[in-house]
Amino acid sequence: MRARGQGLLTLLVVGVVALGAVSFDRLGAREPSGPTSGTAESFIWLCPHGGGPGYEGTVFLANPGDDDVVARVTELGPRGSASSSQVTVPAGTQVALEVDASRRSSSTFVEAFGGWVAAGWLIRGAEGELGIGAEPCSPDAGTDLVSAAATTGEGDQTYLVVMNPFASDAVFDVALFTADRAPVRDSELTDVTLRPGASQAVRLNAFAQGEQGLGVTVDVSSGKLAASTLVVSDGRGIGSVLASSAPSDRRLMLTSTGSGRSVLAVAVPTVTDEAGVERPGDAAIGSTFAATLRSAGAPQPAGGLAEQTQAPESAAQYAVTTTGPSAVDVVVQDGAPIAAALRTTGVGKDGGATAGSVAPATSWVVPPTVAGAPGRPGLLVLNTGRSQATVDVRSIPREGDAPSDTTITVPPGSVAGVPREFLDTIGDAALLVTSVGEPVVVLGASTSLGNEGRAVFGLAAGVPIPERETTA
Repeated sequence: MRARGQGLLTLLVVGVVALGAVSFDRLGAREPSGPTSGTAESFIWLCPHGGGPGYEGTVFLANPGDDDVVARVTELGPRGSASSSQVTVPAGTQVALEVDASRRSSSTFVEAFGGWVAAGWLIRGAEGELGIGAEPCSPDAGTDLVSAAATTGEGDQTYLVVMNPFASDAVFDVALFTADRAPVRDSELTDVTLRPGASQAVRLNAFAQGEQGLGVTVDVSSGKLAASTLVVSDGRGIGSVLASSAPSDRRLMLTSTGSGRSVLAVAVPTVTDEAGVERPGDAAIGSTFAATLRSAGAPQPAGGLAEQTQAPESAAQYAVTTTGPSAVDVVVQDGAPIAAALRTTGVGKDGGATAGSVAPATSWVVPPTVAGAPGRPGLLVLNTGRSQATVDVRSIPREGDAPSDTTITVPPGSVAGVPREFLDTIGDAALLVTSVGEPVVVLGASTSLGNEGRAVFGLAAGVPIPERETTA
């Protein structure tokens, strides 16, 4: 009996070990994740804002929900992360956090526990670098990042800001695409290792100088990252644009600078096959797209781009004339997905740039784009649908300030600005935008610091609210 029992036990152990081996082979090792707080629901925001000597940095956390949210904020630099701080974001309010922006590589990592908050950044230049850069932070890290917002033309200094807030190394390659040169894949941009909790800035002028339009891809072979491009220009100010997690078949980019010229930048990056393997050179495919200018009037081709074909592994820019609140709606008709960005002249010596949004939604939070007094906040709403959209706009002020609200209607296929009499009352508050009926796309566009010729201009796309989140 004892021998039979031992035999059965041996068979049982062998079976459990074999089952475990098969399960491990199928599932693979679990990737390390970011920090969590018990069993509470948590969200992360990655803010690769960059900066420079003397720059001022702010990260805004806006809570549109009914419950207070606790956030942990960690600043990252080239030598790793500094100590974290904790802040409570009360329901229906926003918190403005001063963060380090003294380096080109400066970045901020935000973890929110117990509820959802929106996060966005604003950096303000110094020491002869006039302007601001404003953007929403990224809600996740990625392995294939792409941007069309870079430029290394005369007077432009451009940096790729990359951040790794996680507990293991990240390894990545950077490729640069231009209008008429072969893709730049330099050895210094290959198998770059970024240590845990660190951020890095790569000066792109060192690899592709004199390019008015420059596409950038970041291919992460180990780990996950977030990235942005920071452009510091003589006479055109500062522009920071978050890199997209993947190219897409549509980009919706809004702007408002009165009557003037904007630049649409489009990049067609390397395409991968179904197995995720790159198809460079002759195996790559180009893209045919159309760009529609939407405003208060009838839609029309933007810059004459009714059917534009662009070569594979390339970046190009196209002049677009806008008047008042406008949007450039870029749709791929055939071929590869794209990355796009819109650069505008802005006011004074500071322009603005945005990569916009990939799709409309019914609920958004728009982070602040005002750098200080005097400030003139702006909010643009695009209705891409076929029927009228009724849009409610409510401020998310700092704690202790009363919220205010208004309602506008946006005709189908057009762009509307929120009335000045409402915007003049909100200061630097974030905005909660909710559409009844058609989904919409939103963007903050503000001017600040207008005294003595120091006017600056900021653009920031809205952050779509996850459908499961309730709002106050």
